Amino acid sequence: MTKYLLAGDYDYKEVQSSKKEDYMKVTIPFKANDNSLRFGIGHALEKLNENSIYPTEDGIDILSLAGLIYLADTRISRSFHSQDSWTREIGIEIPVFHLEKWVPLGELFTRMLNFLTGDRWIISFRKRDEALSGKPKDDAKPPEFDAVTLFSGGMDSLISTINHLENHNKIALISHAGDGYTKNAQNKLLSCFREKYPDIYPLYLDLWMVFEKNMIPGAGIENSTRSRSFLFIAFGIFAMSGMKGVSILQVPENGLIALNVPLDELRTGSHSTRTTHPFYLDSWNQVLKGLGLEFSVQNPYWNRTKGEMADECLNKEFLQQVIPDSISCSSPHKARWSGSAPQHCGYCVPCLIRRAAMNKAFREEKDCTPYLIDSVSEIAVNHAKGKGVQLRSFQIAIKKIKEQPQLAKILIHKSGPLPGDSAYLRELSEVYRRGLLEVDDFIIKNSESERNTQEGV
Repeated sequence: MTKYLLAGDYDYKEVQSSKKEDYMKVTIPFKANDNSLRFGIGHALEKLNENSIYPTEDGIDILSLAGLIYLADTRISRSFHSQDSWTREIGIEIPVFHLEKWVPLGELFTRMLNFLTGDRWIISFRKRDEALSGKPKDDAKPPEFDAVTLFSGGMDSLISTINHLENHNKIALISHAGDGYTKNAQNKLLSCFREKYPDIYPLYLDLWMVFEKNMIPGAGIENSTRSRSFLFIAFGIFAMSGMKGVSILQVPENGLIALNVPLDELRTGSHSTRTTHPFYLDSWNQVLKGLGLEFSVQNPYWNRTKGEMADECLNKEFLQQVIPDSISCSSPHKARWSGSAPQHCGYCVPCLIRRAAMNKAFREEKDCTPYLIDSVSEIAVNHAKGKGVQLRSFQIAIKKIKEQPQLAKILIHKSGPLPGDSAYLRELSEVYRRGLLEVDDFIIKNSESERNTQEGV
């Protein structure tokens, strides 16, 4: 096990590493040999400038911090560098322009990252003297938007985008992709938007951030990518810092997934993703307040199930048409283990919630999404193996909530602290209960349909 300290630097041009006491310090250059900003930041900055959007120094520092965190998360192996095969010890040191604003936020960043990734982080800052933000042209007029929203290529962000376009909102879509499959899905959906809504086509801003496999010497590689939502939100704040007329970054996610309550006692650690959890988003809002930025990060669908989101979509016909191009699966590439092309597995937690949502929204109409395993019965018989574990976990949670509905008010706290008053907590417990029952309805209907087919009914 090795503890790592990643130190960002704007002077070095090559990665430097040195052993210090009980940790390895790795200096990460933010600039390439031509002085452009690395890791996709420079490209994103250029695209924004082309659209008369000029991010501030704080915006650049937020994205640079997120880049270092994402680098550490994806290039420090949990297997090699943790004592429990999960928890790593990572330090980040980042140069920032307004040092006096950032220093008091170190503990807040540490707390939110510990919660998000399950690691032990230490975040520290030092002064950056060189200004990096570009100067607007004299005749440049920043575009104004009705909304800025994250766009992952998933079902929830697809529904959110359709709703905005149906309301004729001028929107900016913020995207990140670290693999070609996700990028292709985003591009397919964008093509559909262009054809369907040519007069109000959104501004699409994307960040492609990937790193060389051996960028951190001896650290290995990690596939869990828990910090992806930190990078995603940071890119949104980076872009918004140069915009006019918007103050809310929307993070569209259904309430069941946002809470992500462990389905059973074993679903902790690597299973407990917290990418849109209310505590995490609230931590972002505390950071923005500390930096003096008049922005907030909000989930407009925090009290809706995925099925309710789909059922209430302002253009359900279009949604059903394009839904196969969206991605919900936690790991579509695992289909290759069965000799198939990347696709939805059909049996992971996000796939089951997606299938339940389609069942609620479209009832008897078929979900046209191709699934590696479509049969619920086939999934169920594998309850002792990987393919059936998630379904079994759902069944355990559903049985518990059916027998004791009042437990929802307690169980929602298992995934993390929840800020808010009693009315807010009541709504969270209700969306959790409705979300589980939505999955239950799908399991029952799918199982009955399969039995009827086998019996020739």
